[in-house]
Amino acid sequence: MDYFVIGMFTTLSFNSVLSQVADHLFAGMVSIVGGIVSSIAVAWVKRRWKKRE
Repeated sequence: MDYFVIGMFTTLSFNSVLSQVADHLFAGMVSIVGGIVSSIAVAWVKRRWKKRE
């Protein structure tokens, strides 16, 4: 759940900039994909960090 919230807030700022330039459908799709990718990235980094300890 934490990873999804972090990804959501990360892409929310990106989406606000993108929506001024692009179509709403495209901006929404990029926001969803960006949220998923950033959630996976945060989970991966956290997992590697815990393995290192």
